Amino acid sequence: MHQQIRLVVPKKSPPDLASVLEVLAPFNILAAGGSNIEHGGEFAFAVDHDEQDDALRALRAAGYEPRIADVHFCTVTDTPGALLACIREATGKNKVSGKLIKDIAIGGRNASGEMPIQVYSEKPGKPWSRT
Repeated sequence: MHQQIRLVVPKKSPPDLASVLEVLAPFNILAAGGSNIEHGGEFAFAVDHDEQDDALRALRAAGYEPRIADVHFCTVTDTPGALLACIREATGKNKVSGKLIKDIAIGGRNASGEMPIQVYSEKPGKPWSRT
C-alpha cells in the first residue's frame, strides 16, 4: 500500500510553505503536489517508507497536523500517453469505490528513468477530515 502525507499549511500572516519545507529539510521528498497550498489547500508529499514516521513526528513537533492518505501509485516513463495509463488505472479503481481524483503528486526520475506518480482520490462532496 502506498501512502502520502498531507497537511494544510496553517493560516499565518502570511501563510508559508517554506516553513513546512524547513521542517522537512532532513528528509528526501520523493514526490510532491497540492493545490491552493497557501490559500487553505493541502500540500501533499511522499518520503521513503522508512522515513514516514519520522517525518510525521517532526511535523507534529513543529505544530503541524499532518495526516496519512492512501494513494494509487504507479511509475511512468517519459513517453506519450504514460501518465494517461496511470490515471486510467486509478479511475478504474475509483469506479468501484465511488471516489474521484482530487490531485496528483509527481516525483523526479529514479535510477531507471521512471517518475513516481501518486494519485489521491476521495468521495465527491466529502471534504477530507483529520482521522
